[in-house]
Amino acid sequence: MVSAEALDASRPSHTVLVVDDDPSFREALVELIGIDPRLEVVGSASDASEGAEMVRSLRPTICLCDVRLPGGGGEIVAAEARRSAPETRVVALSACDDAGTIMGMIRAGAMSYIVKGAAGDEVLDGIHRAIRGQASMPASAATAVGAELRGQGEEAQGKVILLRNVLDHDLMNIVFQPVVDIETREPIAFEALCRVNSPPQRPPDMWFADAADNDLGLEFELQAIRLALGHLSHLPGRCPLHVNASPAVAMSRELASLLKGSEPGRIILEITEHTQINDYPALTGALAPLRAAGVLIGVDDAGSGFSSMSHIVNMEADVIKVDISLVRDIHLNKMRRAMVGALAEFARQAEALVIAEGVELEEERATLITLGVTAAQGYLFGRPQPCACVTPCLEEQLVVAAACA
Repeated sequence: MVSAEALDASRPSHTVLVVDDDPSFREALVELIGIDPRLEVVGSASDASEGAEMVRSLRPTICLCDVRLPGGGGEIVAAEARRSAPETRVVALSACDDAGTIMGMIRAGAMSYIVKGAAGDEVLDGIHRAIRGQASMPASAATAVGAELRGQGEEAQGKVILLRNVLDHDLMNIVFQPVVDIETREPIAFEALCRVNSPPQRPPDMWFADAADNDLGLEFELQAIRLALGHLSHLPGRCPLHVNASPAVAMSRELASLLKGSEPGRIILEITEHTQINDYPALTGALAPLRAAGVLIGVDDAGSGFSSMSHIVNMEADVIKVDISLVRDIHLNKMRRAMVGALAEFARQAEALVIAEGVELEEERATLITLGVTAAQGYLFGRPQPCACVTPCLEEQLVVAAACA
């Protein structure tokens, strides 16, 4: 006999209402949704009034709704869902992808917008994103829609649309900056830095801050790390790679899985100091398996955030990155020299590597050498470059290093 639990497990998890005035397209959508065992079509409608009535009576998980409908259009259905069935998430479906049409559906209550002609798996993916509370938007209009929403004061919704557009349409790219031996100038590693290719143009840290504020921080950081690791085999000389992670991402199972699938012995995981850590035992416990696999742990931006020395000690850092705020004009500031000198001596005794960030002047480099700093990073040694440009850049740096020796 089949148990009640087994019967429940075999039933679809979510219900879908299909609203479209084209009979053949409507039937195709019903058939497509029927392929997914997690979804069940509970009804279909051919015009706006019928769709609104079925939303009100059936209260489905998802209403997949055409925009151009007889009887008032898809906005009537979306507005009725927002009024009488707020748990129903409306996914608009239309051949129109202009910002005005999309904005009309969003104002009416639609969560997502899919352009007709998208592949079947994109439609199903859009449905499941909506179930999870994640908006989908065509790349051609996402920036305009997000900007308009933000301009109207709907800041959070506009940000989420822009962030999802970056994730869904692969609008991140990775550049690499060399970490060098400060005396020879020869690269000893590279740091992966993320750039976002989407308006509005702004620094990457603002994108990541918005992602964290809108529950997309984990997804955003993991995507950047995934892209960086994809270039690992192409870096010259099998150099190690520095990747950045917040404490929350550093403790995630997803990151552990990503690093396990790469070459852990070539990874330095830099954990930013800008976020306060309340549970060091939990963090160090989560990092222990990574360390055992060969991953080195770095403290990023040391000297700029929360309780620098206790942070470094609690993390048992293998690598200490000195923040640019301490390096800038260090040859002119005795307090900065004292702080960096103390960090360099601490690193020597702790058998950790100290790296000075943001070095731009020869005077800064010379001063750092006298303080015992052995590695550095900054425009003086090389700007961030795409992976394809790293090898020619490396050859040029080696020529410079030889000339300066």
